[in-house]
Amino acid sequence: MRTIIDLLHLLGITFWVGGVFVNTLALMPSLGVINPAERGKLLGVYLKRFALLTWVAVAVAGVTGLLLTNSTIGIPALFSFESRYSNILLAKILIVILMIVNGLYLGAVLGPKMSSFGPPPESSQQSTGGDAHRPPRPPPELLKLQRRMGLLSWAQVLFSVVVLLLVALW
Repeated sequence: MRTIIDLLHLLGITFWVGGVFVNTLALMPSLGVINPAERGKLLGVYLKRFALLTWVAVAVAGVTGLLLTNSTIGIPALFSFESRYSNILLAKILIVILMIVNGLYLGAVLGPKMSSFGPPPESSQQSTGGDAHRPPRPPPELLKLQRRMGLLSWAQVLFSVVVLLLVALW
C-alpha cells in the first residue's frame, strides 16, 4: 500500500510541477507571438482544460502527502520542531500552500481576466484592406495582465525548485 501511495504522490507532483514549467517556459513566452485577441481565446480554452487536471493532481499530491506524513512521522510531530526531517517537511508544506494560493489566483482571477480579451464574434468575419495581415496592438490592460501572469508563473517555478531542493535535503 505504501508503494501505491508513494507512486500516486509522485505522479501528482510530477504533473503539477511539470505543468508549472510548461506554462512558464513554453506557454507564456508563446503568447507574445499570437494576435492579442487570440491570446485571451487560447488562455480561456487552455486554462479550462488544464485547471481541472492540475487541481486533480494537487488533490492527489495533498491527500497522499498527508497519508505519507502520518505514516512516517505522524501529523503532530510535524509541529514539534524536534527533528531536521519534520522542520524541512513543514517548510515544504508551507511553500506548497503558497503555490496553491498563487495557482488559485493565476487560474481563478488572472486567467478569466485574460480570456475576457478574446476576439468578439464579428472580428473573425471582418476583412480590411492592407491592415488585414498586421495584428492589432494589444490593449495596455492585456499587457499588464500578461506581465503579472508571467511574474506569478515564475514565482511558481521558484517555489517548485525550492520544494524540490528541500526534498533533496532530507
